Amino acid sequence: MMLLFTILLPLLGWALLGLFGKRLKEPLPGVIASALVLASFLIGSGLLISGGASWRVDWLPGIPFSLVLDPLSGLMLLIVTGVGFLIHVYAIGYMAGDPGYSRFFSYFNFFIAMMLTLVLADTYPVMFIGWEGVGLASFLLIGFWYRNKEYADSARKAFIVNRIGDLGFLLGMALLWALFGTLSISELKEAFEGPLKNPELLGLAGLLLFLGAVGKSAQIPLMVWLPDAMAGPTPVSALIHAATMVTAGVYLVARSSFLYANLPDLSYTIALIGLLTAAYGALSAFGQYDIKKIVAYSTISQLGYMFLAAGVGAYWVALFHVLTHAFFKALLFLASGSVIHALGGEQDVRKMGGMWKHLPQTRWHGLIGALALGGLPFLSGFWSKDAILASTLTYPFGGFGFYMGGLLVAVLTAMYAMRWFVLVFLGEYRGHHHPHEAPPVMLWPNHLLALGSLLAGYLALPHPLPNLLEPFLKPSLAELEVHPLSLGGEWGLILLSAGVALLGLYLGYVLFQRPLPSWYLAFETWSKNAFYADLVYNTLVVNPLKALSEGLFAGDRSLLSLYRGLAGLFALLGKGLGALQQGYLRFYALLMVLGALAFLALALGSNLGVMR
Repeated sequence: MMLLFTILLPLLGWALLGLFGKRLKEPLPGVIASALVLASFLIGSGLLISGGASWRVDWLPGIPFSLVLDPLSGLMLLIVTGVGFLIHVYAIGYMAGDPGYSRFFSYFNFFIAMMLTLVLADTYPVMFIGWEGVGLASFLLIGFWYRNKEYADSARKAFIVNRIGDLGFLLGMALLWALFGTLSISELKEAFEGPLKNPELLGLAGLLLFLGAVGKSAQIPLMVWLPDAMAGPTPVSALIHAATMVTAGVYLVARSSFLYANLPDLSYTIALIGLLTAAYGALSAFGQYDIKKIVAYSTISQLGYMFLAAGVGAYWVALFHVLTHAFFKALLFLASGSVIHALGGEQDVRKMGGMWKHLPQTRWHGLIGALALGGLPFLSGFWSKDAILASTLTYPFGGFGFYMGGLLVAVLTAMYAMRWFVLVFLGEYRGHHHPHEAPPVMLWPNHLLALGSLLAGYLALPHPLPNLLEPFLKPSLAELEVHPLSLGGEWGLILLSAGVALLGLYLGYVLFQRPLPSWYLAFETWSKNAFYADLVYNTLVVNPLKALSEGLFAGDRSLLSLYRGLAGLFALLGKGLGALQQGYLRFYALLMVLGALAFLALALGSNLGVMR
């Protein structure tokens, strides 16, 4: 039951703050919401230390309502509640004075409850409940300032695009049910230990589940919703669209590793889509001038890295990057939020610069986050990114190509990470608002996230150094037979990764402090428009569907007009007949006589016709 309480506590916060939050003065709603998330973190940590937990209620045949806390779900629980708690605390200061203060924290607690349902689920339908719940929370929080039409449109866009992936998830579940008669993840895992039947249908089921992951984790071709999701408040971007919800697709693939480990062709496709998405996100980040959108495209790119690792069978490495990414990406978003707060809501980096002088603590948060993202040696992002690159070379199908592609993306990542830092913190201030440092309630969470960005990578150091994470996660994941790299080869790759990261950081530092060359400006136009992905979707999908719906709507209106005309005719007829109702007995008698005479005349006319 204690495992169930990890979900029920934030769910209680959602209900209480939603019903009674307006009666509470600031910052009490934020304090309550944060305390409940912290309680879930402490309960989950205690259960994990004691060896895990499970909870089950028989719901439907083959579909129990069951939760499990094993190493895999335990890691995700700690990320969701631990990083989630820090972002809740940050939001106490960031959202201060907002008219929807209590509503915001109600939605935030609802998201935590649904995300925990997703990661703790031991059956796919229960996972789907959490899956849809986090989608609803994302919609509510992206459109939190719904009076702004652009923000409301962004929320709808995210909701609709994710429905495509959700349909794939549903169809994948239906196919697994048809094949095995159960949707319990534990029972399916046992079924895969024996000989497999219908590999083609299994491949289709895996592809449909992966479609769900593609939508939730913003992979090609369903990546267009995530940059627009930056319309929500910055804590939303940090929690939902960086550290937790967008990694749900990676978690789904890892939780289903028993399936994907038996589908090599599909796994290759996952790795390829991951690499293409990583490159797309990195290239698109160069042209952005919204401080949050730069970080958003980097999220798309880093999620691609995670799928690259999962596709080559290095599931624990993908989760290692989920962990390190949660720290440094939440830090980057919250540092961005502190800059936005300091500049009165300004988000255009062209109107920033010089923040190194004005924000003495936030500058270190921004620097650590950017360097961890760029893969500076010995920071957390370096260790997890190097583990991904090394894992590609143990992959038997095109591993060298994946490695070279990942290495190129690593250079690009370091360059745009340094571009973000240079445009925001270096040079002279280009704006007009007087900058001011964030309050302590916003700074302390960033201090802790910065610490995680520095140290989280040391949980899984390369051989022969200690690696605590791999043996911890391995019991929950499928294993593929690979030929490990030699000790010299592995450390050679580490040195190469370090050199590549340093080169990219140096190029970014130098390039973006000088006038940009003409070739870059031409590239920037494409990058700024994210290579016109939205234009392609609008031309091929959105506009035709709008035209179709407008045509159907016009047809409906015409049909309704016809119905209204007939209704008017009958109303007029009824009104005319009603006028005959005078209430006079003599008048009614006269009508009866006239009617009888009319029937008599009609009958006589018919008889005369027959006689002739």
